[in-house]
Amino acid sequence: METLRAEVVAAGTPPLPNAHVVSKILSQGGSNCCSSGTFLKNAGILDCYSWSCSRGEDALCSQLATEVEGSAALQEQIEVIKKDNAQTRAAFLKMKLDQEEVI
Repeated sequence: METLRAEVVAAGTPPLPNAHVVSKILSQGGSNCCSSGTFLKNAGILDCYSWSCSRGEDALCSQLATEVEGSAALQEQIEVIKKDNAQTRAAFLKMKLDQEEVI
C-alpha cells in the first residue's frame, strides 16, 4: 500500500484517496475472496486461511470489490471537480479584480 502511494507521489501527482489504493490492491489479488483476503490478512483484518470461501461469499467479495472500485472512481471525480472549481474561482476573482481596475 505504501509502495503504491510512494509511486504516485514520486510521479508528482496528487495523493490517491484511500479507497482507490485499497481497491487497486484488492483487484491485484484476484477476483475470489481468498486472494483478496491475502491483503486483508496482511493488514491484520482477516485470517484467510481459517476462512472458507463459498460461492455466496465469493459473489459478495466480488460485489464488494466492484463497489470499492466504483467508490474510488467517484472519489477521483470529486477531486477533479474540486480542482476545477478552485481554478474557476481563481479565474473569476482575477477577472473581478481586473474589472475593478478598469472602473
